[in-house]
Amino acid sequence: MISSFPQIAYKSDIPLDIEVMTFAQTQAQLNKTEDHDPFSPHKIQFYLILIVTKDFYTHYVDFKFYELKKGSILFIAKNQVHHFTENFQNIEGFCILLNSQFLEQNYFLSNSIHLDRLYNYHLETPLVTLEGTEGAIFLETVQNLYVEYNLEGGFAKAEMLRAYLHILLIKAERVKQLHSTSSVKTLWLEVFNTFKNSLEVNYVTTRNSKFYAEELRVSYKFLNDVVKKLTGKTVKAFIDDFVTIEIKRYLLSTSLSVKEICYKTGFDEPANMTKFFKKNTQITPLKFRQQV
Repeated sequence: MISSFPQIAYKSDIPLDIEVMTFAQTQAQLNKTEDHDPFSPHKIQFYLILIVTKDFYTHYVDFKFYELKKGSILFIAKNQVHHFTENFQNIEGFCILLNSQFLEQNYFLSNSIHLDRLYNYHLETPLVTLEGTEGAIFLETVQNLYVEYNLEGGFAKAEMLRAYLHILLIKAERVKQLHSTSSVKTLWLEVFNTFKNSLEVNYVTTRNSKFYAEELRVSYKFLNDVVKKLTGKTVKAFIDDFVTIEIKRYLLSTSLSVKEICYKTGFDEPANMTKFFKKNTQITPLKFRQQV
């Protein structure tokens, strides 16, 4: 293991906000990677979509292996820990990388259109499998995006790419909505996403539920109702689960000591973090690391 997460950023030398490759092209890129091991856990600072068009594949995301087959689409969000597995070289499909700043500014924080379910792995599974006409239509959009991405020159190439990407993302959001296990008001989804984004930034500083309600300028009761409706958990329980996942990420993907992880996740003493972790997992941090 390593002493800290490999933090993999979006490639700054790519002039566009998107990169589209076949799995074969992605494999060639992975083989040339020198700054980290793509087949060991690492945290990404961009958004990723994997679309399988032939055969079967297993991909690791946040302590779970997802089984993908023809028609499967896996959405991996910024800050998630993932890694490729060896059978990646034996399947066919497409890999889409999205610049986080572009996606967040235009689709997660936009006043015109919100992608509330896409990449919202806290609410539902990041894996969707499409079949029949539904799958064929989605794949056609992906193929059009790939062709445009690889087109040499061409008038308004960036605009065309973003137009195809816009259609792809809207179709993906529609798919997530159709396959969603929950049906709630759009406003509630927006409140939840704002809360989640604030938690990602501030959890090391505070786990106080009322702080997040005040930051969102809503009552604690309303925020608690929203989180409970969407996740089945209170705000406090959701925060505790969120922090527990962060601790697990450090335990499984780094060689940092419990004391070092304690300070990185906002605890003042290792004993307090151990007590917190055991309460939420029924196991100590060290035993969790040893077992997994």
